[in-house]
Amino acid sequence: MSLHSIRVSLLALFTAVLLTACGGSTTSTKPAPPVGGLSVVPGDSQVTISWQETPGIEYWIFASPNSPNLTLSNWLATTGSTYRLKVTSPFVVTGLTNGTPYSFFLTGRINSGPGGDATPTVTSTPRLAGVNWTSGTNLNTGSKTGLTYGNYVDTATNTLVYKYVAVGNNGRMFSGSDIATWSALTPAVTTDLNAVEFAFAKYIAVGAGGKIISSGDTQTWTQATGVNADNLNAISASGILVVAVGDNGTIVTSKDAITWTAATSVPAGTPNLYAVSYGISGKWTAVGANGTILNSDDGLTWTAQTSGTTADLKGIASNSTYVNGVNTYTYVVIGNALNGQGTVLSSPDAITWTAQTATTTASLNAISAINQFLVIGNNGTVITSLDGITWTRQTTNVIGNLKTLLRAENQYIAANDTGGLIWSK
Repeated sequence: MSLHSIRVSLLALFTAVLLTACGGSTTSTKPAPPVGGLSVVPGDSQVTISWQETPGIEYWIFASPNSPNLTLSNWLATTGSTYRLKVTSPFVVTGLTNGTPYSFFLTGRINSGPGGDATPTVTSTPRLAGVNWTSGTNLNTGSKTGLTYGNYVDTATNTLVYKYVAVGNNGRMFSGSDIATWSALTPAVTTDLNAVEFAFAKYIAVGAGGKIISSGDTQTWTQATGVNADNLNAISASGILVVAVGDNGTIVTSKDAITWTAATSVPAGTPNLYAVSYGISGKWTAVGANGTILNSDDGLTWTAQTSGTTADLKGIASNSTYVNGVNTYTYVVIGNALNGQGTVLSSPDAITWTAQTATTTASLNAISAINQFLVIGNNGTVITSLDGITWTRQTTNVIGNLKTLLRAENQYIAANDTGGLIWSK
């Protein structure tokens, strides 16, 4: 059940519903609270709540921020109060604000009858992910693993199915319903697949020799034709366009993942491109070898910018801050180590770039910019920053080189250079 705001004007009416909770049922039994009450685990923008379920009992969760003394009797009058109906354990409460304490209690009812006594109230504070990492499956996808997360409608059951997809060397492909459970897919090509994205209700993978394949269900894949034969190394999507970049300055675009067109204008002599991103300001940015940075407003016409570095650049991401009606943007580019430091550049407009101290000597390979900037690199390196300027080194206990980064389901998933996964919630 999605988040609901309770309006003051409904207070009296809803209080009566909560106290009687008849729902048209003649049942008057009030179930006892779950044995052991609630347990809570904080995550990034979320809290996972668990309890011991009893068959036949319907459970409701009640919550409110900054309310350590929250109870059933004062919940409705508490600012920010919310509820979730007919939940099952474990239940993940999402859409929360990191750093804000949230209080929760639960009641049960039988056949939509009266609510039973509430559990003791528990409190948990969501926090940024990226600090604690757990080792997971090794997919053996090879030197570079493409990762994405998307969904499709299962025609047999008419239900929405969410799936991770991973691609790698020699056309290897895997799908997973969660980060711990993966199944091999029948390869659609035998050449290396370097990256995968979810857009236009399709999983879209790109790779060696300009190969592009797409699927609406992870099972049946279609190969695009007429695409440039240069290796494609990365792919990104806006709401209306997909852009893939690759060797020798290759940039191709599509509005449906089926028909692809070469960009109309790319600066002459552009070297290999390793990453591309559609920024929240509406600007496309691509980065690559020898400090290359390109910008585009439409994905078709590209302009070179001065980066101030000769390092190979491997990742680009951006975020924004909204203060007093004004959006302020921050772009961050990362790349190979140069002069004993991993490369980090920041910019307010993706045009003027400033070198920052990365706090690591490792080469940096991928970046995410949701809630914070998080960067992965060689030798198990993870660094984080709130502003793109000041960086903190995190501990992963990983020896291998981390090459690919995905942010999905409020967690980070990173893959090393053999396809070994680690994750942080």
